[in-house]
Amino acid sequence: MGRLVHTADVHLHPDAPERRQALEALLDRAESTDADAVTIGGDLFEDEVAAERLRPELRSLFSDRPYPVVLIPGNHDREAYEGDVFFGAAVRTATVEPFEHVLVERDAAGSGGNDLVSRITCVPYTRELDDDLLVALRDREPFDGPEYLLVHCSLEAPAATADTGDEEAARYAPVTRSELGALEFDAVLAGHYHGANRVGLPASSAESNAADAGGTFVYPGTPASVTTAETGRRSIAIVDDGATPSVALEPLDSFHYDELELTVRPGDAKDAIGTVREQVATWAHRDVEAEIAIEGFVDRDEAMFAAELADAAGDVPLENRTRSVAHLLDHPIYREFEARIDADTALDATENEGHDPDQLLDDARERVLAAMADLAAEGELS
Repeated sequence: MGRLVHTADVHLHPDAPERRQALEALLDRAESTDADAVTIGGDLFEDEVAAERLRPELRSLFSDRPYPVVLIPGNHDREAYEGDVFFGAAVRTATVEPFEHVLVERDAAGSGGNDLVSRITCVPYTRELDDDLLVALRDREPFDGPEYLLVHCSLEAPAATADTGDEEAARYAPVTRSELGALEFDAVLAGHYHGANRVGLPASSAESNAADAGGTFVYPGTPASVTTAETGRRSIAIVDDGATPSVALEPLDSFHYDELELTVRPGDAKDAIGTVREQVATWAHRDVEAEIAIEGFVDRDEAMFAAELADAAGDVPLENRTRSVAHLLDHPIYREFEARIDADTALDATENEGHDPDQLLDDARERVLAAMADLAAEGELS
């Protein structure tokens, strides 16, 4: 079985060594898992200047790899591959327009022959996947084996979100699932958006109703967080050949930002501190820059809760926005509120709305306590 490891949007920069470390980690991962090729779906570099400065040291990183590294330019580094540039013997830069094919061979039996062959169709930087290009891709030379499309694009062109990364042109090279499904590749290995995502593509005909009958589209996400909006462990895409090639997202041990946001309610303080302690213990084994934010109301002394919370957080930056309402829980107004609201009331209120009645009760309690706390602070609640 053949295997590809796919990444994109590394955004290498001299001032961001963690991105180079992530690239090295995924190259080592590809080698340890016996991959036949690594594909990079654009934006290996932050810009052309970064490529010029980093190119000499990258040669050693790419040297002596037992597989080719196939990459295309993206919108950030589209000019980095022009002229007489050499990134290493293992690197194959695909810059031929409108596209070019790269064969990936695998000696499955160890006989020195080419038992398995797959083909990667590489589309270099283009601002638009226009009709002419899509038709040319659809009418490409036939190939008897797994076929993959390597492209830097905006799937369905959503509005800019955290997943787009620091991309001002959210609609760069927009394309739809149906347009890609009509091309009939086994998988589309993409780059541009910084959040990992894997979706099935519809078939070009009505022969199959399977959600991924037209292949699989995958964004691997950044291998190391580029912006603070890119939280959580980063990933790479693993593509395994077969009768039906499979595409999976797997975590990569690399630098990332992360955050824990908690809302605490009266009676939940102990559980909240336990959650913080468990999350901090998990972060201790990762290359992570994390932060914690906790808000809500506690039924204990504020200073005592803050001390316990700080102890649980350790060295992780902590923003504590909680307020103690212990003195309000026995107030006649709050007791009257609790007497009037119950599970049946919440169930009746949410029966036709599709809301969780328990969540409604918690939200109602939080709103009442917040209003009472504000009134008490202003001297308006006796």
